[in-house]
Amino acid sequence: MAQLFSLGVIRVMKFMDIINIIAIITGPLFAVLITLWWQERKEKRDKKVNLFTMLLAYRKTYPVSPEWARGLNLIDVVFQQHPKVLELWHQYYDMLMVQNPGQGHQESQNHKYLELMSEIAKDLGFAKLQQTDIDKFYMPQVHADDANLNAAVRLEFLRVLQGSARFVVEPKPPEHKKV
Repeated sequence: MAQLFSLGVIRVMKFMDIINIIAIITGPLFAVLITLWWQERKEKRDKKVNLFTMLLAYRKTYPVSPEWARGLNLIDVVFQQHPKVLELWHQYYDMLMVQNPGQGHQESQNHKYLELMSEIAKDLGFAKLQQTDIDKFYMPQVHADDANLNAAVRLEFLRVLQGSARFVVEPKPPEHKKV
């Protein structure tokens, strides 16, 4: 009986040794795989959040900022796993491509953009962010004044350049040095 008991203990010990070896080998492997999975998931989310915040930051700038346009062009890649976002983006894109928009087009275009941004917010887990929040935009008056002044200066330069056949440049008379 004692001999059977000792054989059973030896078998259990060998089995436990095998389990320990398997755990020693697979434990770090699983840890690395879980870490890689988590990093990939975090990177995808970070890309979505960065795109969303950039689209929010430039949403009502005029003229349209290059950053905002680039951001829109990234939606197909960044949100490829979210069909509702892609559907709304394609509808909004079609509205942007209208050459001669009719009356009310700007309003429906703005509404579609709000739907798109709202769906992105929902995908990111920003459930409390409402369309009214997304529609709010702050721009200090000084920025608007500066943009208007820059536009006026560009128009004036363009008017002068288009109205000029050539520019006459005459050399300056040499300056005399005082000693």
